[in-house]
Amino acid sequence: MIEKTRGIVMNFIKYGDSSIICKIYTESFGLNSYIINGVRKSKSKNIGLFQPLTVLDLVVYNKKNSKLQRVKEIKPDIIYFSLHKDIRKISICYFISEFLSKVLNAEDDSKETFDFINRSLIAFDGINEDFYNFHILFLLKLSKYFGIDILAPDQLSEMDLGSDLSFYIENCIKNSYEVKISSNNKLRNKVINLLIEFYSRNLDINIKLKSTEVLREIFIENEV
Repeated sequence: MIEKTRGIVMNFIKYGDSSIICKIYTESFGLNSYIINGVRKSKSKNIGLFQPLTVLDLVVYNKKNSKLQRVKEIKPDIIYFSLHKDIRKISICYFISEFLSKVLNAEDDSKETFDFINRSLIAFDGINEDFYNFHILFLLKLSKYFGIDILAPDQLSEMDLGSDLSFYIENCIKNSYEVKISSNNKLRNKVINLLIEFYSRNLDINIKLKSTEVLREIFIENEV
């Protein structure tokens, strides 16, 4: 069945001589893998559409219970101004896309979660300075869409927090993405590890990410 949907790119791998298999979180069908034909040909410029967290407008051949889907038509839904130009934002995008690819799955009703992620990315694209806490706020806010709302007092009280972590997390909880929150690389790393452990325990999955080390190195180099 041919269906229209929006989708957020997670990642892709090479397939054959000129194609890719792209993991995309769709508004209508949750997380699925799609064969995209011909995008690695020398004359094709479409490979740029598949950078992490790009939002696409898709027409797909949707087959239930199929592990690999196909795309009929594809075009950008949102053009970012900064997410794929600033190396610090790029590293955050890689972290978020890798994290999401671990915790999301194929489900029929994904619109609410999709809308939250989409709104968050638009907000992130519009922040020009002091965006170093974005991924922390994103993971905190995302938790409620999995029924494990870390913002709830009972969830927060179960976490092993010192005074510095507690103060920082409470600041992140009560503020929007645009608000400047004092932090440093060491503090953010502690909270990232804490949040990954929280999601792993509550979703009963083992979350191991390669992008956390890249994120650390980028922010060390930029001294934030």
